[in-house]
Amino acid sequence: MNKITLKSKAILQTVSNLEKKHKIITYISLLFLTISTYFLRSENQNVKIEYATLQEKSLSLKQNMVFFNRNFEDFPLPIWQKVKRGNRFIVNYINPAYIKLFGHNFDDNMYEVLGKNNFEIFPKNIAQKYYENDIAVSITGNQLEAVEEFIDIEGEVKQVKFLIWRDIRDDRDTLIYGMVKETIIKKKIIPIEKQLSEK
Repeated sequence: MNKITLKSKAILQTVSNLEKKHKIITYISLLFLTISTYFLRSENQNVKIEYATLQEKSLSLKQNMVFFNRNFEDFPLPIWQKVKRGNRFIVNYINPAYIKLFGHNFDDNMYEVLGKNNFEIFPKNIAQKYYENDIAVSITGNQLEAVEEFIDIEGEVKQVKFLIWRDIRDDRDTLIYGMVKETIIKKKIIPIEKQLSEK
């Protein structure tokens, strides 16, 4: 028993002396950290490359959806198309008339809304109404006419009468189309700063 204890103490003493003289454990730790950092950097670069590739593919898919729906480009009324994915309805397409009416909400950049669902674009209460409309049409297959409010670029509250309908493509994709049939000016909202400056 004493021999084992003495040998253990001798080994610990030798390791301790080597550490004091040559800093072996410190250098081994530094070497391990350097190698780990190198591999993390190269993995980080791979993630960045994959992310950039996915962004390019996403933009390409969005542009293809616009091209696919080019029949609606010259249509005078605002049109949109959503595709059902699980319990979400993803915006696939909006035409120039839609951008003209609602574009101020997304800097007139259609690619800001393509690929997003109602809850990523609108406030929760509005998104919930749109979701309920979309789900009703997707389940029943019946057209739905409704009236909703929105604030235009001039700050006017307007009502839009719109129609939503369903199309099932290739027996697998449920597409929800919408079209604004009419806009009605309701009342103008004047910002509080402007009201105070007029007094």
